Amino acid sequence: MNPGFITLWIVLILFILIATGWKSYLIPEISRRTLAIFGIAMALLLNMSIWWSPFSEHLQVEVHVSVCFLIVSSLVAYKGSEEWSYIGYLILCTLMIAVIWGFIRKMYSFDPVFYWIDPSWDGPLLTGIFCGAFTSQVKHQFGMIVWGAVLGETLNVLLQSGMYATQLGSLTWWDSFWIALAAARVFSLLLKSIRIGTAKLSVMLWQMKGGRPS
Repeated sequence: MNPGFITLWIVLILFILIATGWKSYLIPEISRRTLAIFGIAMALLLNMSIWWSPFSEHLQVEVHVSVCFLIVSSLVAYKGSEEWSYIGYLILCTLMIAVIWGFIRKMYSFDPVFYWIDPSWDGPLLTGIFCGAFTSQVKHQFGMIVWGAVLGETLNVLLQSGMYATQLGSLTWWDSFWIALAAARVFSLLLKSIRIGTAKLSVMLWQMKGGRPS
């Protein structure tokens, strides 16, 4: 599959779902105006060939300007919205996601024969599932996936001792990012549905046992 196809596919599905009234389920915390501004800014930045090498003397990591915008956006989303204790929890979860991402990439670099779905999919899918279990809020999932993808790929380069180079913002990286974010949203919605279904089932069983008020 060509790099970038997964990104296009997921973004197209997301656009269709939002346009057909599913926004309140997928991204209830983000206004349409904010979403439109973010989408336009990303579209403009993706057309720019601006790369930054923050660790050029030690690690072969290049960061695209669009990824820098993602990082800044994730920090703005957290600003003044949560208590420090919960922010500490989110940071810990983000570090766990980054470690999982980086070590899976490193493990598959040795022998990509044994894998779950696809060597390039397993890391993002697993981190997305963990992210969906850690928090159900869209902005927190977004921040976790952004930092997890950036730090995870950087950790992979570090673990391979300079034998591997990565571009944070390439089409392959964007595929991984959107796979992880989609997995996080789907898993959190699945957990929410299970909780609602369990609560309704318990009420029905309670009423069947004579618990209906008179």
